[in-house]
Amino acid sequence: MPDIPPDAPRDYHLWYYNSEIWKRTTWAGAVALKSPLDMWNYQEILFQRRPSLIVEFGTWSGGATLFFAAMMRELGGRGRILTVDIDPSRLDPRLREDPLIEVLTMSSAEPAVASRIALLREAFPGSLFAIVDSDHRREHVLAELELLRRVTKAGDYVVVEDGNINGHPVMPGWGPGPFEALEDYFAVHPEDYQRDEEREAKFGFSFATRGFLIRR
Repeated sequence: MPDIPPDAPRDYHLWYYNSEIWKRTTWAGAVALKSPLDMWNYQEILFQRRPSLIVEFGTWSGGATLFFAAMMRELGGRGRILTVDIDPSRLDPRLREDPLIEVLTMSSAEPAVASRIALLREAFPGSLFAIVDSDHRREHVLAELELLRRVTKAGDYVVVEDGNINGHPVMPGWGPGPFEALEDYFAVHPEDYQRDEEREAKFGFSFATRGFLIRR
C-alpha cells in the first residue's frame, strides 16, 4: 500500500467542502447537505445498533430524512423518525406523506421537542440515534445538547454535525460553533458521552469533527 501524505485527509476535506459539492448532494432527488462518507457511516451505525427512534435536528429539504426512512425500512420499518426544523417552506412533500416520518416545525431547542421525544421513546421502546444539524451557533448547539441530555439513555448514539466549521478545518472565520459547543458541554458534563473516534476516522474525514458520541 503506498504511503499517504499526512495532510491528505485534511486537504481532501478542504477541497470537498470548499467546492460546495455537499450542497449538490442528494438522496432520492432531495438535497441532503451532507458528506456521503458520513451518510455511509450512519447506515453502518444504524444497522449495528438498530435504533427504534431516529431524531434529526435540522431538516432543510429532507434528503437525509428520506435516507433515514429508507434505512429504517431496511431494519424492518417498526420505528419512527422525528425531524425538527423551524422553516417548513423547503420541505420535500414526501416527508409528510411517509408514515415513518414525523415533522415538527419549531426550534430544536424548544422544551416541547424534549417532551415529544420522551413520548416517542415510550411508544417505540429501544435505543435512539440523533443527528444535531440545525443552527450551527455555539449557544444553540449547546442548548440542543442540554435538551438531549434529558431524553437520552446509555447506549444511545448522538452525532453533532458541522464541528468542522470555524477552522476545524473549514470556514475559519465562522465563529464559535458546534466544535466549541461540544467543548463547553464536555467541560460541564465530562462523563455523559464516550467519543467514538474510530467511527469518526473510518473514512478519513467527517463533517462531524469530534462529534460521534455514545451515551454512557
